[in-house]
Amino acid sequence: MRRIILIIISSIMFANIGFSEIRILEHEELYGNEYIDVNKICVDGKVFVHTTLTKRDGKSSGLVQVFEERDGKSLPAKC
Repeated sequence: MRRIILIIISSIMFANIGFSEIRILEHEELYGNEYIDVNKICVDGKVFVHTTLTKRDGKSSGLVQVFEERDGKSLPAKC
């Protein structure tokens, strides 16, 4: 019984992966003491900013959703 429940749950989890539309809107590379790669991307009609910081001792990245003010409300920016 546990095996059947596990199979059902895992098939539901992986049934809808990979159907999002992703486009790069802008790309910028910044140089200084470290290398910073900034991408403004569109994921399913919403705007995100993805940054990658490369230093000598490693790499880190971040993803932030862009918001805009419309009619006094903070709403996600659309592509």
